[in-house]
Amino acid sequence: MKRLLVLGALALAMTASTADAQRSSRRSSGGPIELGIDGGITFGLDDPHFTLVSLPVQAFRVGYFLNDRFEIEPRLSLTSVSGGGSTVSAYSLGLGLLYQPSGDRVGKGLYFRPFVGLNGVSVSGPGGDNSGEAGIGVGVKLPFNDRRLATRLEANYSHSGGSNLIGLLFGLSWFTR
Repeated sequence: MKRLLVLGALALAMTASTADAQRSSRRSSGGPIELGIDGGITFGLDDPHFTLVSLPVQAFRVGYFLNDRFEIEPRLSLTSVSGGGSTVSAYSLGLGLLYQPSGDRVGKGLYFRPFVGLNGVSVSGPGGDNSGEAGIGVGVKLPFNDRRLATRLEANYSHSGGSNLIGLLFGLSWFTR
C-alpha cells in the first residue's frame, strides 16, 4: 500500500511539472506560423529592361512570429526548364523581417519587410550566375472572415546583381492558429 501511495504521489508530481512546462512554453512561443505563396510581377529598371510575370506562384514562404509585431520569413523559389538537350534552373532563397506596426498578427494591417537573399541561374553546359539581393517591401494583409486566411499585397524595391528591380506581389497566407 505504501509503495502504491509513493508511486501515485510521484506520478502526480511529474504530471504537474510537465503541465507547467507545457504552459510556460506556450506562453513564450511567438504564436502562429504563416504559410504562404506569392505570385508576382517584377520590372527590371536597368538596361536591358524586362518584365517577369510569375503567376499563380512565384515563391513559397514560411513566417515565424517572434511577437505581435515582428515575423521572420524565409522564402524559396525554384524554376527549372528542360528541352532540346538543355536545362535552365533558376532559384531564389531569401530571408525577410516583417514589421507590423498595428501588432495584429493575422488581422488587417500595414507591414514593412526588409529582406536579403541569394539568386542564381544554372545552365547545362557552360554558364550560370549567382548574386546577392537586398531590398524593402511595403504591403498590407487583408484577412478573410475566419482570420485563418489572408491576402497579402506588396510593392517592393530590390537591388540584385547590379540591377534595380520593382516588384508587385500578390499572396495568400494560411495561419496555423
